[in-house]
Amino acid sequence: MPSPLTASSPAVAAAGGPRQAALARGARSAGRAVSRSWPAAGRTLAHAVWPVALILLTWAAWVELADIPPAVAPAPGRVLAYIADHPMSFVRDAAATAAVVVGGLLLGAAAGGLLATVSWFSPVARAVINGPALLTQCLPIVTIAPVLARVFGYGTMTILVIAGLISFFPVLVFATAGMRATPPGSDDLFRVLGAGRWQRYRRLALPSALPSLLVALRMSTVAAVVGAMLAQWIMGTSGLGFRLAVAQSSFRTAEAWASSLVAIVLSVVLNAIATTLCRVARERLE
Repeated sequence: MPSPLTASSPAVAAAGGPRQAALARGARSAGRAVSRSWPAAGRTLAHAVWPVALILLTWAAWVELADIPPAVAPAPGRVLAYIADHPMSFVRDAAATAAVVVGGLLLGAAAGGLLATVSWFSPVARAVINGPALLTQCLPIVTIAPVLARVFGYGTMTILVIAGLISFFPVLVFATAGMRATPPGSDDLFRVLGAGRWQRYRRLALPSALPSLLVALRMSTVAAVVGAMLAQWIMGTSGLGFRLAVAQSSFRTAEAWASSLVAIVLSVVLNAIATTLCRVARERLE
């Protein structure tokens, strides 16, 4: 006589069949997604690495063919060996520079987005904001850094403000243009449907500006690294800029070139991260 478990096994299989099939399909879909993500990750890594490799090859050829003295420009192998001998110190300096760059980008994005919003709500404010905003980009960092240091102090806050000023203007320009580049007729449609000014900003202008805002942040990444390093050089604080200044003043050529190489790698990595975030955000928005 068949046991209850044996007798009920066809029913159990019938009941569990659709669920098992769904789980199998989900597993196959996850496997295909993972298999597709590996080539994409490889391409992203290659795009981030090949500029640095090209710089190293050009550098090595220049030093060898032009017979440059090591006191002027050491060979890449010597610089890489110096980095390998002091890895944690370069990691700390790169982390300090990256922190102020990211903080400056966020500060500039917040300020630029806020002023772009005010400009969208008020044409009079737009005319008042454009002139001073353009003026901030005309002043050299070397000139404005001592003035900002008097206001914010000789510390990290001034470097954050300088990095924020570098990213502020592109965000303002791109965000303002994005808010005004809504689909044709959409603003009139929102007005007909009774949408107020705030609703049109939140549901129409702001979504239109987000892709442009991401592009502005990606464009500002490398410039923010350069600005932060220059501010660290002038302010005499921690980071790659300060290390580069000390190495040059002490005639430690290998360390100075190592600091520059680490700064290049940091710029490439931050730009690759910003590009990836822009692509992910664009895919989600679309």
